Amino acid sequence: MQQYRVEFFDQTLTYVHSDVVENIAIDDDYLSIQSTLVEISSTTLVKQGHFIRILRDEKDYFFGCVTDVSPGEYTTTVAFKPFMAIFDTDILFNTSYQTRTTVEYSLENAIKNYISELYLTSGDSLQNLPLIVNVPASESEHTVTWGMNIKSDTEGASRAIIGFYSVLIVNALKKYGVAINVVPNFSTKKIVLNIGTVSGSFVIDADLDNVTVKTMKVDERPDGPNKLVVYNTSNYNSTMTFYVHTDGSWDTDNVDRVYPVVREIRATAPDPDLSGSEAFTYAAISVAYDVLSGVEWNNLIELECAPNDPLVIPSEIKVGQPAAIFFKGDTYISILTGKTITFETVTLIFGSERIRYSKRKASK
Repeated sequence: MQQYRVEFFDQTLTYVHSDVVENIAIDDDYLSIQSTLVEISSTTLVKQGHFIRILRDEKDYFFGCVTDVSPGEYTTTVAFKPFMAIFDTDILFNTSYQTRTTVEYSLENAIKNYISELYLTSGDSLQNLPLIVNVPASESEHTVTWGMNIKSDTEGASRAIIGFYSVLIVNALKKYGVAINVVPNFSTKKIVLNIGTVSGSFVIDADLDNVTVKTMKVDERPDGPNKLVVYNTSNYNSTMTFYVHTDGSWDTDNVDRVYPVVREIRATAPDPDLSGSEAFTYAAISVAYDVLSGVEWNNLIELECAPNDPLVIPSEIKVGQPAAIFFKGDTYISILTGKTITFETVTLIFGSERIRYSKRKASK
């Protein structure tokens, strides 16, 4: 019988303890952090705040953080979450980062800067972590035009307290395909964070016997709004209209448009940090970034395979990596957003409200 090896490390990534388990079920959903329990032999070495690594056949399947430890006479129950739970905290967000178009203020650099402030240069030795934070070397690979319509908490301050994980990190993946992939390096005792869109796609033929389709809920509506009208709540006679073009870009030019028209309307107040016509223009553009940049689908695809499946190789697929899924003559295009790992199976999740979908006939 195959077994999982469970290893524990302190906050400096120094080895602390390990055990072998046969019964485990891990929920590793990037968009919805859940807690998992594992029962190991009785020990007092594992502590809350330690890191946990889970391997099978010498391949890494999971890296996370211990959230609770319950020692017993013969066994110890350890509660843990994915490493991304570290970022489930609030930040003071600079709202002016949105809609800027230079690499200095790219989405990737914004996430990197907040991680650095929280865990590298915080001045709190208990809070800091042994991280190496990477963003794309090429400026062309940065997301320089982005926005999430985050408003300032106080007029004129350009600041808002937001959930770092729930608002910035989750929406970075859902709207722009930007993910944080975590790669612990136990030899150098560093946790490497690679921020950006994931290169390299993979193909899964869900019609083969090695894959079980657990869920295939696909919304066949048109590809989201392609025309957006934004009203000024200070003067409803003042509007801005944005159009999506055939190359996927959008602006206010009524040319080279996507058809048929799928219209959406929104209303927003002028930006309190600006004055004159710029105040509404900036606010409207921020809404447009939120609505038109990226498509969020209320869909769910879950595919189940063996942990050591030689065709799918689930241990090597990264969050945010593009996938083409063949199923009953159609091809579904998506990105991986989570995994559920048990002793016998791994379920790859292309989850609800996170999937990009297009339908075309598979090549014969």
